[in-house]
Amino acid sequence: MPRRRLFSIVLKALLGVVLLCVAVLALLGPSSVSLHEEVLHEERSQDSGVTYEDVGSWYSSDLYLLKILRPTGVRYELHIGPQAEISYYPVVLALGAAGEPRISDVAWSPDRVAVRFESGETLEVPADNFRSVR
Repeated sequence: MPRRRLFSIVLKALLGVVLLCVAVLALLGPSSVSLHEEVLHEERSQDSGVTYEDVGSWYSSDLYLLKILRPTGVRYELHIGPQAEISYYPVVLALGAAGEPRISDVAWSPDRVAVRFESGETLEVPADNFRSVR
């Protein structure tokens, strides 16, 4: 096989691999890339007098309502757990109300956290889901 033809085949194969990688990144990558995050609401269970046990120690849990801008659009999430800015239990919000969700009340209890939104919707997360997230 002449060198020139071999070079052409290799070049086309490399171009195909590059195009495949770009297509995969375009389809899968943007949903996990955060362009900007804004904290809309912040709570600590300790402020309500509630702490959670994990391996014999008692910890306060944090709750953040985040507005996350991604290439695919805006997404709202709750991050719950001890030191939730680092390690957290994520809850993606898909509430029926249009627009930005706003929290009206957070009720911490030993077995769960209940989040009430201004839209009237309520979300409950069992403590077992976020108690030991590290």
